[in-house]
Amino acid sequence: MASQRLTDPLSLCLDLQGFEVLYVNLEEVPGEHGVRRRRKVIGLGDRRGFHQCSQCGKRHREGFSQEIDARRWRERSVGDLETFIEITPWRVECCGGTHVERFPWAAEGHRMTLRFFDVVAALCTKLAISVVAEWVNLSWDTVARVDGKAIRFALGGASPSLDGLKWIGIDEVSRTGGHQYFTMVTDLKSGRVVWIGDGKREATLARFFEILGKKRRRRIELVVSDLGSGYLGPIEKYVPQARHILDRFHIVQWVNEALSQLRRRVFGGGPRDAVGRNFKAKKWMLLKAREDLGQGDKLKLARLMKLNRPLYRAYLLKEQLREILHHPWKYLGALEKNLAAWCNAVMRSRIPEMKRVAKRLRPHFAKVLAAFEVDVRLGLVEAINGVVALLRRQAHGYRDVEYFKLKIYQRCSLDSNPWAEIVL
Repeated sequence: MASQRLTDPLSLCLDLQGFEVLYVNLEEVPGEHGVRRRRKVIGLGDRRGFHQCSQCGKRHREGFSQEIDARRWRERSVGDLETFIEITPWRVECCGGTHVERFPWAAEGHRMTLRFFDVVAALCTKLAISVVAEWVNLSWDTVARVDGKAIRFALGGASPSLDGLKWIGIDEVSRTGGHQYFTMVTDLKSGRVVWIGDGKREATLARFFEILGKKRRRRIELVVSDLGSGYLGPIEKYVPQARHILDRFHIVQWVNEALSQLRRRVFGGGPRDAVGRNFKAKKWMLLKAREDLGQGDKLKLARLMKLNRPLYRAYLLKEQLREILHHPWKYLGALEKNLAAWCNAVMRSRIPEMKRVAKRLRPHFAKVLAAFEVDVRLGLVEAINGVVALLRRQAHGYRDVEYFKLKIYQRCSLDSNPWAEIVL
């Protein structure tokens, strides 16, 4: 063990005014795979002349008793070694008992300094939690607690403010990549996620409207959502004055799902040899926009479709609906006629998968037409869903549901994050 007597310049460098550096020790501790690693321990002495209660912050000139053992806090690395600072604290008699004194450089609730807290929080704005944990040699849970606390501080609470909402988007997003979901509410004017609830049932969305309150609900002018059974009822009950828009993305999604179901029904019993593989239409070819296919893929798809007329017709109906929904209609009467004609063509097609889409769409033409009357960003909610999916993949899933919500708010709600601006 090496020890060196230092003077006050090091304490000034570490922003430890009121304390003096007594020594710097280099220690060797066991590491992974039996390899020992070194760390630096900086011992401090207190020159402030008072002791501060950790409960109320009151200052006391005299302490009750001094602890026997020194306590350590993780510090931002000095040089290239993992660094700790240590001091033997006093206990103060205050707030109905004796409490260990508070130090100005200690992050409350964590055995680390505020400087090191800022480093971890800044890294979490750029990297996955598992990467940060490995880099700073802390557990995943410790890094997550630091990051969660930093996000709550930046948000000003556990979630963003719900004031000023006028246009909102409502959608579900997978929490685990499987069948567990969040219901997310997005402010379509600012582009921020403002609320996340567990599940996608009526009670979930109803809870959001209850939290919003009567006064703020009356200000909602427009709602964009899917036709999920958990959304229609609460929207009609709590914000009946709002214009309800059906997101065009979800309509195309219905048709894509119907096309996938038809493909499985047609080719499900096909041979598993080379002939069968060549005969089957590739799923990605059917679902990808035709304008994005290469010329060779278009020719291959055309040859495959000649072998199965129902699948070919369903594919053409899908492309026809995409063209209708993405055309910039000026006369909404013409749009309504085209939608009705498409539904009639589907009902004559004798394709049960597509018929279910037409039956689902017919009662909601007004919600589709409304999207062409208001200049609203319909793709915003789906773009946010993509951000959530990326977060989930980066972390290989989140064990703490509330922390996952905070990470979504961090990426999709914070206009300015103070920790993202820290220069490491």
